[in-house]
Amino acid sequence: MSTESSKDKRVVSIELTPTQQEQVFKEIGKSADSIEMSPAELEERIAPRRFQP
Repeated sequence: MSTESSKDKRVVSIELTPTQQEQVFKEIGKSADSIEMSPAELEERIAPRRFQP
């Protein structure tokens, strides 16, 4: 049973430029026109949380 709310199921889709598509192919060996992630994943990539000891 999943406890995810409908808010957690949203997806952000980002279209890749030809240069970005080429970079993705070189890194993972698969072609991609876009990438999709949840808003939380996108936020973590834009502003990662850093814990200071």
